[in-house]
Amino acid sequence: MKKLITYFSVLILVSLLSCDGRKSNSSRRGTQKTYNTSHESIASYGVPTWYSEGKLGIFMHLSAFSVIPYGNEWYASSMYFADDNPTIKGKEHRKKARVYHEENYGSLKEFGYKDFIPLLKMEKFDADYYADLVKRSGATYFAAPAVHHDGFAMWDSKVIDWNSVKMGPKRDVVGELTAAMRSKGIKTGVSTHYGRHWKYYTFRPEFDTWDRAYEGLYGKRRGDLDPPRPEDALKWESVMNELIDNYQPDYIFVDGGICDAHSEYQKEYFRDALYRTLARYYNKSIDWDKEVVLSWKRDAMLKGEAVYDTEKNLEEGIPTRPWQAHFTANGRWAYSGETAAYPINAVLRCFIDLVSRNGNMLLNIAPRPDGTLDKAQENLLLELGQWMEVNAEGIKGSTPWEIYGAGELNSLRGGSKINEYDSNAIRYTQKDGILYAWFVSWPESGKIILPQASKFNPIEIKALGGVDSLKFVHEGSDIIVELPAQQFGQHVWGLKLCKT
Repeated sequence: MKKLITYFSVLILVSLLSCDGRKSNSSRRGTQKTYNTSHESIASYGVPTWYSEGKLGIFMHLSAFSVIPYGNEWYASSMYFADDNPTIKGKEHRKKARVYHEENYGSLKEFGYKDFIPLLKMEKFDADYYADLVKRSGATYFAAPAVHHDGFAMWDSKVIDWNSVKMGPKRDVVGELTAAMRSKGIKTGVSTHYGRHWKYYTFRPEFDTWDRAYEGLYGKRRGDLDPPRPEDALKWESVMNELIDNYQPDYIFVDGGICDAHSEYQKEYFRDALYRTLARYYNKSIDWDKEVVLSWKRDAMLKGEAVYDTEKNLEEGIPTRPWQAHFTANGRWAYSGETAAYPINAVLRCFIDLVSRNGNMLLNIAPRPDGTLDKAQENLLLELGQWMEVNAEGIKGSTPWEIYGAGELNSLRGGSKINEYDSNAIRYTQKDGILYAWFVSWPESGKIILPQASKFNPIEIKALGGVDSLKFVHEGSDIIVELPAQQFGQHVWGLKLCKT
């Protein structure tokens, strides 16, 4: 009887471990479990190790909106500004977009968003270049730009007639990037924003959106306050399933639009479509014999299901389940004629803040309409990779410590706020019995205070990128480390606290 009790105890323990967000799904795959749309079933699919340990992903915004020097990824919506549309936010900004459009391109009846598609030529696009760049950045995964709010598909779609193979660049952008990335060993998926397409355009007789000939791009006419229709949800589901079947993505980024808008727009049939898609995706992954990830935003799903993406916000404390925030390299999501990028130290502050809280960073890049990337963004990714060469041991495969650290970093807020941070902020990660401490400013005093690190009780502290041991003393619950006279590393610095 004792042996029987022990046996069942082991089974219960294994079952509990399989529900941990950080555990691999390989045991479930071995039993050929299938998934359904219930919370219990969806939540039982853990977060794959390759994702939770990889920490860094890259994605890109690239579509017909990339050809417009004025705008960004919302230009296609803003250009159809109508003052009587009660749902439009930021009316002055959007009104300016319409004025700009009419001054530069003419009537919205004659020259609409559809007319930008032929200008997206991507004649210099090189998927191998991007694969090499992503590899050199130190990223583990990549999401190809499949479809944005505008509804223009960047693959050879049978569901969306308006796609990049039939028009514009006349190439399968998703297919090219997927093949190139996987040849470099990068986990590769798709970035999808189609959930918001149903309410993206404004329909008026004076706009080309009113013309039924262009429904394949703009969608069917709808009133400003109309909620999504059941066919909108089914169309979204068909698009997602086509991407899943065609490219077997390791990762799917699902942007907002699904049950994340005003309460009158939240329809269960759209949420149901998401759960059906996710269950099908998980079941397909069993056939593919690989572990997959889907991330979602806002209220689309429940915490504990798939991976929650906060966009540019930090989760409070240290969530037990891995999560993600996405951030852009150049201040805008899409190319808009600018050639700037955020400084590497700001991006790294963002990165260590996320990793210390059990999060991943998904970093966006924005190519030009010819398919090339400006040097500022390229250099940012290369600098990121150079930093990772020195510091990755305390990042990849790490887990949070008892506390994430001390001080505010604020980097995710972007814009002018990106440089508002505490110069003495500290972040912690741990791996293989070693505590890593990260600091963001080199102190004039030559000393760093590590809050609450005394409880770790290290016997040796070294600098990442250095070989010599550093002097340190305990002061209450803190440790004060004496830094070398000459700086090691750059941008954000790591210390290695060892017990042996």
